[in-house]
Amino acid sequence: MNAYEFDNPKLPLCTSENIKMKYMGNSETKEAPVSNRNSKSETKPTLGQKIEYRRELLHRRRRIVDTEFTLAMIGIVIMVVETELFISYGMEKVSIASIILKSIISITTVVLMLCICLNYYTGAQIKMLDAGLKEWYMAISHWHWFGLVLELLICSIHPFPGNIQLPYESPDGTKRTVSLDAVLSIVMVARLYLVAKFAVVHSVLLTDTSIYSIGAISKVKINTLFVFRAAMRNRPGQLLLMVMISTFVVNTWAMRACELYYERGNYHKNSYLESMWLIAITFLTVGYGDRTPLSYCGRYISIVTGAMGVITTALLVAIIARYLQQTRSEKYVFNFVSRLQIENRKKTAAANAIKAVLRLHILRRFGDEFKSEIRKYEDKLKTSLNEIRCAKEDKEVIGDDAVGIVDVAHSVDKMMAELDRKLADDKLNGGHLKVIDQRLDSIEAKLNRLCDIMANVSR
Repeated sequence: MNAYEFDNPKLPLCTSENIKMKYMGNSETKEAPVSNRNSKSETKPTLGQKIEYRRELLHRRRRIVDTEFTLAMIGIVIMVVETELFISYGMEKVSIASIILKSIISITTVVLMLCICLNYYTGAQIKMLDAGLKEWYMAISHWHWFGLVLELLICSIHPFPGNIQLPYESPDGTKRTVSLDAVLSIVMVARLYLVAKFAVVHSVLLTDTSIYSIGAISKVKINTLFVFRAAMRNRPGQLLLMVMISTFVVNTWAMRACELYYERGNYHKNSYLESMWLIAITFLTVGYGDRTPLSYCGRYISIVTGAMGVITTALLVAIIARYLQQTRSEKYVFNFVSRLQIENRKKTAAANAIKAVLRLHILRRFGDEFKSEIRKYEDKLKTSLNEIRCAKEDKEVIGDDAVGIVDVAHSVDKMMAELDRKLADDKLNGGHLKVIDQRLDSIEAKLNRLCDIMANVSR
């Protein structure tokens, strides 16, 4: 408790002398040392020190994420090796090699979970520094706790040492006991989300201090979603191609592992090429029906593959549609050419209308001898007038489409600049008018004085 909070009603009456404090409570008098308030000056960190400390925290978080990525990749590679040894070479789950490989996976998993906790702590320190808070836990919201628990749950799943078996009934009704490692191994592939995390922390958009400052001024959060949107805007084709290839390869291996774990009698039907064909037709939502998964695990993989295929196809359609859109310059050229064509069509229709009117005037002078010709040229006149009306409407539509938000903003800026110039000229002219008024007043005063003098002289 601060010794200088004298307004607190719970404190007894006290007096301070130098570095001693006397308490007067009842009839007792006690002395206690008091820290001098001015003995230690609390210095607040400067802006440069905060920026430097934030840069150190960003570098620390980058190293932590690099460690997470490395541990996750090591665990996945070892898991794939152990699974392939079991599928292709019939290695037992209780063998020494399998236990050693799974033990290494467990060790990397524990270290990975510690790195995840440390990463969230470092992120809380960065937010604490940005918000000017004093305690790191004040910068963590409920969503951050939820994200931490979710990441720990995802990264904790891995095939454990030993052989965990469960009763299994295949779709055709066959009952037997199977290993749980297939499901654990496939769920362990979800650690690949750390690849995106690794790419984000190494992005210039997240590490550059100037970009973060501009984002803070503009009230824009520079986070993972911002980096993903920037990547989709700069290189959408490459990013989407990487996602599609990664999804195809990972889901193919997962399908093959599921089928060979639970339907080991159909090795040739569940080869890698057959699994690639099944994943391809499922990913593209075609589904010819010539190849179907034989296990429940494979069916779940097919559902996930179909959902990912729908999302990826939607993104692909959006990217292609954006590529097919005209640029601003191309749109201006197209609108200009369209206006010229419409103007020529309008002039041609007007000329045809004039010719039809002249023909009608000549034919009507001869009476009713050329009724069929008169009706023909009346129809031509109506058609020409209708063509002129349609050309006017088309030209108005093109004029509306040619004006965009950028053009409106540019016109408004030019208008405001012209208005400011007019106001400045008016102020300048107003100053000149004031000077002229003052001079006219002085001339008038001098003339009045001169008139008075002349009147006095005449008397």
